[in-house]
Amino acid sequence: MLPKAVIFQIFLSIVGAQGIGNGYPLRIMTFNIWITGENVVDGLYKIAKHIRIVDPDIVTIQELQSKELFGQLLTELGLDYTGVYHNSSGYPDTAIITKHKINDALTFQTSATIGTEIELKSGIVVRFVGAHLAYKSYGPYAAYNKLVTDIKQIMAGETKPDSWNRAKNIKDLIASKSFKKFAAESDSQPFFVCGDFNSPSHLDWTEETRSSHGGWVVEWPATKLLADQGFEDSYRVKNPNVTSHPGYTWSTVNKSPEEWDFTIPEPQDRIDFINFKGKRIQVTDSFTYCGMEPVLPIPRHRNNDYPSDHFAVVSDFVIL
Repeated sequence: MLPKAVIFQIFLSIVGAQGIGNGYPLRIMTFNIWITGENVVDGLYKIAKHIRIVDPDIVTIQELQSKELFGQLLTELGLDYTGVYHNSSGYPDTAIITKHKINDALTFQTSATIGTEIELKSGIVVRFVGAHLAYKSYGPYAAYNKLVTDIKQIMAGETKPDSWNRAKNIKDLIASKSFKKFAAESDSQPFFVCGDFNSPSHLDWTEETRSSHGGWVVEWPATKLLADQGFEDSYRVKNPNVTSHPGYTWSTVNKSPEEWDFTIPEPQDRIDFINFKGKRIQVTDSFTYCGMEPVLPIPRHRNNDYPSDHFAVVSDFVIL
């Protein structure tokens, strides 16, 4: 059977701008490219290859290490693609790439995000934010540590005052004028916030799954803050059963750390998200993606066809 990504690509080539019934198809991808593919042979080529296979209308990229490499990736993808790049000197590695028209006048940046407006070929306008949140103090490491006995210890890594943390990254976004505008207008112009959050979801660490999460129920703030703004998690909309569909995106290759001779398991979790807000949006599918060939774990990863240590997330929508 053909992978979902290929099936939908064929479907889109048939449907095109004519739409589906009363709506128009939209495919979104979030893709952490693991230091611009430098950990595999021909990494940049493979990144472009897998974007072309998935054929998203919009893809947000993380770990794109420089503006020069951003330009090289666009060249590798071809003339159909354009994009915007997060050029803050503090964390310059996030981009939005699309086959559609970007409204540069509405492009904006916050501490860990870049956002813009995109006019699709159908004439529909969507607003889009790509995010790469703080990576230090990864929450599951604390949750699985037997010396941690209080939820405040876990939350310290997410919300530590006066530090660059995941909760602050999202609060910076929510406080921005552009976010407020996009959120207020989302019922007419759909709004997406996507990327690598470096955090699990509050939808996954529940009472039902406590036994799988070191005995903890955790309301992870990065995802909860967005949910409180009216955003929905596309993967969980289509895959609501956390036990049967954990949707792990971390990690394709990091299964156990080298420091312990690969004997201690690396916590696996769902940390990459495609969130949406707006009455015109219907989710038709959402799935993780790692290509069609076996992905070998570290230290046997150099010749992998799929170039990332994260699964990508792909969500299909109909815009009414």
